[in-house]
Formats: sequence, C-alpha cells, structure tokens
Amino acid sequence: MQIRPTVVTFGTLINGLCRTGNTSAALKLLEQIVKGNGENGVFCRPNIVSYTSVIDGLCKDGLIDKAKELFSEIKSMGISPNVVSYTSLIHGFCCWGKSEEAKDLIVEMMDQHVQPDVVTFSVIIDEHCKNDKIDKANELLELMIKRGVNPGTVTYNILIDGLCLANRIDDARKLFISMTNNGCRHDVFSYNIKINGYRKKQNINEAMSLYSETVSKGVVSNVITYNTLLSGLLRAGNIGHAKELFSKM
Repeated sequence: MQIRPTVVTFGTLINGLCRTGNTSAALKLLEQIVKGNGENGVFCRPNIVSYTSVIDGLCKDGLIDKAKELFSEIKSMGISPNVVSYTSLIHGFCCWGKSEEAKDLIVEMMDQHVQPDVVTFSVIIDEHCKNDKIDKANELLELMIKRGVNPGTVTYNILIDGLCLANRIDDARKLFISMTNNGCRHDVFSYNIKINGYRKKQNINEAMSLYSETVSKGVVSNVITYNTLLSGLLRAGNIGHAKELFSKM
C-alpha cells in the first residue's frame, strides 16, 4: 500500500529545508507541489504555512524580490496571508533597508483586516530606530497601543535604546516610566540601556541610582550592567566606588 504525502508532510519538509538554509530546494519543492508532484501525479495545494516558510527563507537570503513575487502568488491563488506571512515580509524589508515598503505593507495588512501583533510592530519600530527615525517609531508605538496591541518589554526597550542613541535621554526616561504605567515590567536590559545612556552623558549619579533601583526591585544585574557602571565610575574618577561595585560582582 502506497502512502500519499499530505500538505502537512510537504509543509514539514519545506520548513526543515528553510530552517537549514536550503531555501532554493524548498522553493523548488513548493513549485513541484503546485504543478503536481512528479510521476505519481500527486497534487497537494500548499497552505499558508508552507508559503510563509519559503518567504521567510528568501528574505533571510536577501532575495526580497522573489519573496514579494511569492507573496503576490499567495493572494492570486486565493490564499489569505496571515499575520506571520506579513510579518516575515515586513522583517525582510526592514533587514534589507526597505523601510518604506515595510510601512506600506503594514498599512495594507491593516486594510485587509489582518491585525498586526507585537512582533510585527516591534520589527518596524526597530527599523525606524536604526535609521534615526525616532519620531516615526514613537508614532508606531502610539498606533500599536491605539489598536489594542500591548507593547512588550522588548518593544519598549527598542525605542528607549533608540532615544538614548539619539541623545534624547529625557524622552527615554519618560518612556521608561510609562512602561510601568502601561503594565509592562522593566527587565535587566531596560535598566542596562538607561544606565548606559546616563554613562554616555557622564551622569554617573543617575546611573548608580538606577542600579540601586534594580537591587531594590530584585532585578538581577548582569556583566553588562557592571561593566557599564565600572566604566562610568572610573571615567568620573570614583575609584573607591568602582572597587566597591567590583566586589559585588
């Protein structure tokens, strides 16, 4: 008795090929499935999961145009892209410097009543921060909240880091505070970003104050926390405090 592969079988193979860097083989298999699988004439309509795996793989390989083509093919076949499909292509656009196309796609996504999730928004917020478009990133955060998507700690950390890198320490401080007002807890990365921001501004007192806050709130510091503070203390000539902090590592 011959066992015929199902869409799940092919989906597993395609996903495995993409995850191991064999996107071209995954694409070829996908095309074979669409046309009819070889001499046995097995036809199996690929689902959105299979297409998304290949789109993600193509984006990681820098083959953005091919990924866009495949994305269009999905829609022409009557298969509705989901949040993961959109996010994969948005992430691809962002990784390869196509922030405007990423923004257009997120608008299309919402027009098609596909709700962006925290990952979708975080990806494009990160891209705007990397390109020093902090105000645009902040607008996206506001849109995110308005649409009922709760930003996670990672999302806030991305924007706080962007503000610190843009030397907008006061705005970073306000956003840091608003995190807890919106029910989002600070983690060690949140504190490290702010501590480093104060260190760069040579405001070691504020940096140490944040460190004390981590201790009181039970946030466990890591080597980055200590290295940043030690650098700031030594730069300020506070050798004694640096020695004391070093002893706590």
